Amino acid sequence: MKRLVCSAVITMLMVSTPAMADPEAEVKYRRDVMKAIGGLMGSMGGILRNRIHSEDLATHATAMASLSKVAPRVFPEGSLTDKSNALPSVWEEPEAFSEAMMEFVEAADGMAAAANSGDMSQIGPAIQALGGSCKGCHDDFKKE
Repeated sequence: MKRLVCSAVITMLMVSTPAMADPEAEVKYRRDVMKAIGGLMGSMGGILRNRIHSEDLATHATAMASLSKVAPRVFPEGSLTDKSNALPSVWEEPEAFSEAMMEFVEAADGMAAAANSGDMSQIGPAIQALGGSCKGCHDDFKKE
């Protein structure tokens, strides 16, 4: 039931985004949001791989959980341009894209919960689930 409600909310956010004034600005904003997400993922991976700054893991994970809720809104209709790395499938398959975004949001929330618990037995699977959600979306909805 939770998945269904989340999927409906994400689809509604995608559809209810106001009309764009500038598709190129939308693409730049989307890239900046995705760079921030990538930066957080890289920071968390570096913390876990190199065993450095472990005290910052929960901060990065919490920021990722917050930013994951922005991600579904950065793909408004009409924002597919020559400069976009998004594939047309984002808009041609809105239910599948919504599901992929929902998985990302849930994985980011799971990573935040695991990181805030400090329990390494939860953190490993949570970061793998988060990485898998990113890969799944990139495989189906992003140009190589």
